[in-house]
Amino acid sequence: MREIDLESNARISSLTDVMRTISTLTEPAEMIRAFAPWISTRSTRDFFVSVSKRNLAEGQYKLTRVVPGRPSFEDARNAPMVNPWETWNEIPTHEGGILGQILAAGRPRLIADLDLASDPVLGPVMGPDAGRMTMLAAMPAYDQGEPLNWSVSFSADPEWDSIGQFESGMLDINLMGTATRNLVVRKQIQELNDRLSAQLEQIARIQRAMLPEKSPDVPGFEVATSYITSDDSGGDYYDFYNFPDGRFGVLIADVSGHGAGAATVVAMLRAIIHCYESEDVDPASFAQYCNTKLGATKLSGNFITAFFCVIDPDTGRIVWSRAGHNPPRIRRSDGTIDIIDSAGTLPLGIVDDLNATSDSGELGIGDTLVLYTDGITELRNHDDELFGETRLDEALGRCTGKPECVVDTIHQSMFGFTGSMTRQDDQTLVVVRRTGPA
Repeated sequence: MREIDLESNARISSLTDVMRTISTLTEPAEMIRAFAPWISTRSTRDFFVSVSKRNLAEGQYKLTRVVPGRPSFEDARNAPMVNPWETWNEIPTHEGGILGQILAAGRPRLIADLDLASDPVLGPVMGPDAGRMTMLAAMPAYDQGEPLNWSVSFSADPEWDSIGQFESGMLDINLMGTATRNLVVRKQIQELNDRLSAQLEQIARIQRAMLPEKSPDVPGFEVATSYITSDDSGGDYYDFYNFPDGRFGVLIADVSGHGAGAATVVAMLRAIIHCYESEDVDPASFAQYCNTKLGATKLSGNFITAFFCVIDPDTGRIVWSRAGHNPPRIRRSDGTIDIIDSAGTLPLGIVDDLNATSDSGELGIGDTLVLYTDGITELRNHDDELFGETRLDEALGRCTGKPECVVDTIHQSMFGFTGSMTRQDDQTLVVVRRTGPA
């Protein structure tokens, strides 16, 4: 085996430096400065102009770059970076002359026997050099199939007509154009992502502000909550309500989907709930009210599962209504698990008449009510296996029943199940424990 020495080849070293530099660029305007040194070593031109007709009227063009002479590799690399698009309106607009003819033809041109001294555009631009230039090579850079930008090289050598050099020049400028457009698109995407991230973060802040600032302080009860979204904002919601007769209400809800759209529906639900003025705090009537208001909004493709209950602190009596929501759990003081799967209807926002009903039970001293959204039970591991209700109940059986212990144990169980902190859906827990008489 014999290896050919490339490191001592100056052109290969120059090309390597250019390619390495290009891979790090983030600004489109930097592309020209990165490519220019390489192009300068491949062309024997004596004068150069770049021309653009982008967004201009027919027959009009601008000279976006003018380079007299033959700059060395170092001169080209150290030249100041110029972005013509930043000063586009200040660049003069031209018409006519040989450049106007070339752009009108719209095809590559290699022209000999020039006389540019009297050219209305190039004459003033080139000055004394105009009379010396005898050959021209015009190479279009295509954008969506259209020759919008051109590289035009000039030479004082009447024998400067190498087709091979023309081919390599066409390839160079079109590769540079493609790379520049890619950077433009990349920058636009990054700017769009930055704006979108800022908007999503704003939505998330607003949504967090809609949640209760703290858990209710009810004598004889302990409360803990956990609210984790899969995205910056989510579709889960919970709230607490105090009624004049001393009872308190607990709501948990889950909008279909997640993200910004679901967060918007959550905001609508909260507004609807906080406009409820009836003294009737029967959960079934409350569910029907929410369903009617949501139906009036004509939500397309969105629905909300919800569980609403009212608890009497004096007796521990709990009355509930369940609108399509996954069945809550009651962890009894002896560690057994009861499932609340009665008084169920379709989710809110699907049908006009919900036909909601209520059911009731009792929280004994030491009993714990566990409300959760399906982001917990529908969590999947790497084998696409569901966390499920069985693992949820097993986690409840391992904890003490204290609300903080319930939340921590469920989280530990989910992490042990997936081995990851990533979430496919929003995950919310509301845990209420009766500790003693009010």
